[in-house]
Amino acid sequence: MNRFTRKKQGVLALGLLLSSLLVSGCGGGSSDNPSDSAKSYRVVFKNLTANQPMSPATIVIHRPGYHMWQAGQAASIALENLAEGGSNQQVLDAAKNHPDYIVSKAGSGVIPPGGSETLELEVGDASGFRVTVATMLVNTNDAFAGVVSDKIAGLAKGERFSMNIPVWDAGTEANSEAAGSLPGPADGGEGFNASRAGDSGFVAIHQGVVTRADGLATSVLDESHRFDNPVGLISVERIN
Repeated sequence: MNRFTRKKQGVLALGLLLSSLLVSGCGGGSSDNPSDSAKSYRVVFKNLTANQPMSPATIVIHRPGYHMWQAGQAASIALENLAEGGSNQQVLDAAKNHPDYIVSKAGSGVIPPGGSETLELEVGDASGFRVTVATMLVNTNDAFAGVVSDKIAGLAKGERFSMNIPVWDAGTEANSEAAGSLPGPADGGEGFNASRAGDSGFVAIHQGVVTRADGLATSVLDESHRFDNPVGLISVERIN
């Protein structure tokens, strides 16, 4: 299918999008009951892009058996909701139902270019756990920034680590950048739609957007919306 010509239906207003992102970003608190030996962590997520607002940050702490996504494999419907529409409620619900889930938290709102969000979580008696962080680049069809790290488990009190966050293509929607197909402020178009034809059909590192400046006359994006890896930065500190 020609990725530059397929049109989307069902245009959504930007105001409704941002409202839904804010609502979805309020869920996902801790589901465990930390003991007196609980460890507390501060996670700072920073948006490094020039003009790609990001949906509320989604953080899941888990054991190694849980995967929000895997490179080279098809995205779940839950991840498709996040990557196409910025809604994190589905991935949070799916995580909580996984046997290797420990705790999760979601941000309170859209993270603007150059902005950041800070979230704190507590982990009870657990070993070998990991942290997964994900968010949608809303001026795209189905791009999401995400990273997984096992460094969190080895932190002593007062220690921290930082990691760059790459951008992934969910492979669930053609990257047409056409009017009506992007949910962010560049377009105010449609978000998640499970009935739309996909692109590659698997999760892979994103190749970037194609803008009007690149010669794609049907694109609603301009050069300010371009991005390259990394698109974000996380800093994780153990505070207790």
